[in-house]
Amino acid sequence: MLISLHWFIFLLNFPVATWNIYRYIMVPSGNMGVFDPTEIHNRGQLKSHMKEAMIKLGFHLLCFFMYLYSMILALIND
Repeated sequence: MLISLHWFIFLLNFPVATWNIYRYIMVPSGNMGVFDPTEIHNRGQLKSHMKEAMIKLGFHLLCFFMYLYSMILALIND
């Protein structure tokens, strides 16, 4: 995105990419990944993980329709 000078799209995606990298780095050793099924149920974290997943789903849906609109607009203008 930076090479093609799409600054707005880069700035829109930067916080989510940073959050994903942070979550990946902060996984405790011994866990299978960010969403380790046994840890979610043991600590009762299911509700917070579901909230995070729904926020990310909403963000990705918003981005999908924005990218779709941009692609259609670019096809019409050419």
